[in-house]
Amino acid sequence: MKLSQKIMLAVNMAVISAILILNYFYQSNHFDFTLKCICSGSFALLGIINLIYALTQKAANPRFYVGMAVGLVLAFLGDYLIGYHFIVGAATFALGHVCFVAAYCFMQRMRRLDLIVSGALFLGCLIFLLFCPWLTFDVPIFRVVCIVYALIISTMLGKAVGNFVRVRSAVNGTIATASSLFFFSDLMLVFDWFIGRWDWTDHACMGTYYPALCLLALSMTLQALAEKRTPHTTH
Repeated sequence: MKLSQKIMLAVNMAVISAILILNYFYQSNHFDFTLKCICSGSFALLGIINLIYALTQKAANPRFYVGMAVGLVLAFLGDYLIGYHFIVGAATFALGHVCFVAAYCFMQRMRRLDLIVSGALFLGCLIFLLFCPWLTFDVPIFRVVCIVYALIISTMLGKAVGNFVRVRSAVNGTIATASSLFFFSDLMLVFDWFIGRWDWTDHACMGTYYPALCLLALSMTLQALAEKRTPHTTH
């Protein structure tokens, strides 16, 4: 492994470690907004750093890196905006998820398995959002927003799982794990915002959210290193 590659891995590990430590203090300090912005800004910055590295290394599939970096930046913006306006923040998050899905598709085109898994996940989410008696949407449009969001996050996870099933690489495994954590985090967010019966849901949400984003950022460097070993092709 070249020195530049070792440096990139070290940078990723250092930033991710800092984010996870700060996440602990963020939650311990009653979800301090400033610490939240620092954590989220850090994974967005890491995404940009990894994008620049991939482009300078003349990555074989630059669209993947661009999609991932834009998704990370939009996740940061969503973190900032959702505290002020739920719909605007959710829409920003949703757009970020669309970028992640696009990035996954740049690795492997959409296949039948991806659609089947995504559809099954969305059907479960739809039944939950429409019929769970514990859910309370004071503003009716919030339910619609959650349904649209559920479709996007289900597609994100379904596509990640499909990619990993077909090509069981470290990159796809990392992305599938991150997408699973992201899906669970969003479910906990719904529990926290629209059920509100349990004190642990907000911690479960953020405790899985930041590891998910960190893994998505890390996957960019892992993919860049994999491309150096084996030329990448789109399936």
